[in-house]
Amino acid sequence: MNRWLTLMSVGLCLVTQTTEANTFRTEQWQTSNGARVVFYQAKEVPMLDIGVAFAAGSAYDGEHYGLSALTVRLLDQGNGSLDANQIADKLADTGAQYENDSTRDMAAFSLKTLTDENALATALDTFALILNKPNFKQDSFNREKNQQLIAIKQSHESPDELANQLFFTNLYKKHPYAHPVNGTNDSLKMISVWQVRDFYKRYFVANNAVIVMVGAIDSDKAHQIAGQLMQNLPGGKAADPVVKALSLTTAESIKTSFPSSQTMLRLGQIGIDHSNPHYFPLMVGNYILGGGALVSRLSNEVREKRGLTYGITSQFMPMPGDGPFLISLSTKNSQAATALKVTEDTVAHFLNSGPGEEELTAAKQYLTGSFPLSLASNSNIANMLLRLTFYHLPSNYLDTYTANIEAVTTGEIKQAFDQTIHPEKMLQVSVGKQ
Repeated sequence: MNRWLTLMSVGLCLVTQTTEANTFRTEQWQTSNGARVVFYQAKEVPMLDIGVAFAAGSAYDGEHYGLSALTVRLLDQGNGSLDANQIADKLADTGAQYENDSTRDMAAFSLKTLTDENALATALDTFALILNKPNFKQDSFNREKNQQLIAIKQSHESPDELANQLFFTNLYKKHPYAHPVNGTNDSLKMISVWQVRDFYKRYFVANNAVIVMVGAIDSDKAHQIAGQLMQNLPGGKAADPVVKALSLTTAESIKTSFPSSQTMLRLGQIGIDHSNPHYFPLMVGNYILGGGALVSRLSNEVREKRGLTYGITSQFMPMPGDGPFLISLSTKNSQAATALKVTEDTVAHFLNSGPGEEELTAAKQYLTGSFPLSLASNSNIANMLLRLTFYHLPSNYLDTYTANIEAVTTGEIKQAFDQTIHPEKMLQVSVGKQ
């Protein structure tokens, strides 16, 4: 059941939506300067989890690859009158946990804190400083830039990470998803502190922000916190949507030599966004094909029957610009060609025949049975709500998830895969001793 309520709150000009269903109830509104807010009250534990995300991931780097990630790294490295050590000490003194992350789509920040009055006040003041008043001093910039360069170098030493990046680079070509989130060695060296400041001013604005709160506070306190976290940010404007990626017109194969005992294999294509009409048939079907770890068709054919790998997975990664469909595995160098052939044959057979009824029943049992575990903690709920809100998924997504899974048929899965997966346009990536 859904119902709408209109509420007014001091300091905020907003219309508040309350979503009430059998198992989930969230309150949603906008701050006076435009940030979208979702609040879920969980009274059981005196803790509060907060997630804040901006549409400011690496897809918005432009030609300055690594700019988003560097900006995110710098946000807590000196704020207002406090240096990085003082910021860290303030959080540590209250027992609060702060984390940040940069993906291709978003710049994300989280705070986990006690709801004790003093601890909460200090943690929130510090979190607000991080979001609102980064100093971006040159010495901090130099330090974090060097750390990011080290991370880039380390990624080149991992055949697994190299295979993943080669997959994205060659699949997405000139699309904003193509380059590494951390950037490249050459691109990062060219970034200046002024470019970081400009990036922050453009994208770290209220109209480009999502706030999620889950924990033992009431609605009035949640409204006050949302306003505090956004109080010094301009309204600005939301980032432009990421453009849709173009699929490959023909199959491509990329082989890179690497001195490793195993060959990393990646096989895939441009996939879907979150609003794809076949979303649930594809999710259920993918569990049967390769998402079900040791019980999937790919695992059965490549791992169990032939012993070609320790593990093989397939996944859809929904993203606004259309994320990839990706099959990942590693195998002995001498078995790479065989493993790839068996993988391709298994996908082809699945596309031709579709799933069986027993496979569908097992997939539904697992997906519906494991779903409550994904919401077993406040942190999990906050992370889930942040993604749902950021990607504009329906407000009743959590309450209808099980029903949507149960409604999927074998015919819908076959149709969804027929329309979405195209073996003749897939990319193959191989990293190992060629």
